[in-house]
Amino acid sequence: MAAKRASAKAVSELIDSLGDRLGRELSTQSVLLHQAIAERLGLKGTDHKYLDVLRRAAEAGPVTPGDLVQLTGLTSGGVTGVLDRLEAAGFVRRVRHPTDRRQLVVEPVAERYAEIGALFAPFRERWAALCARYSLDELRLICDFFEQATALMAEEIARMQRPTAPGAAPASDAPRAGARPARGTKARPRRAP
Repeated sequence: MAAKRASAKAVSELIDSLGDRLGRELSTQSVLLHQAIAERLGLKGTDHKYLDVLRRAAEAGPVTPGDLVQLTGLTSGGVTGVLDRLEAAGFVRRVRHPTDRRQLVVEPVAERYAEIGALFAPFRERWAALCARYSLDELRLICDFFEQATALMAEEIARMQRPTAPGAAPASDAPRAGARPARGTKARPRRAP
């Protein structure tokens, strides 16, 4: 019985370490790595990750800025800012929709992928060397863990983007102080202080 309690305690401590210390550290290092990559590309911190979202979505067909709002949870103004920076740096282009000329679509510039790939090449080599230290069964377990952790994160993002109260807008759609009302809507009158 004591061995079972000790084992349960060890498992609990390891889970706490994975979720708190190691998980946070891996997340932080990932953010910092992508920040360094973005700086080398002349972009802001997460812009190249949004480019990755665009690239993946474009594999299924044309992507509009509105699609990117839905995929990223950014506001339309936030997406416009990201696209402006990516376009200025030559990573995307805005073109007319192939079947609906009233719409614009955003296309990633595939020729620029090699530049991003070159920046990641040393890391990929070291990643492969790290993975080579593990058996096939261990790698399958690690892959399963990453797949499950990724799904968990996607669920958490969706949860956080849901309205917090009946009728409340998600944070990404909430009006900001001084923001103009969207086209076709009326401004709410201000209350007297």
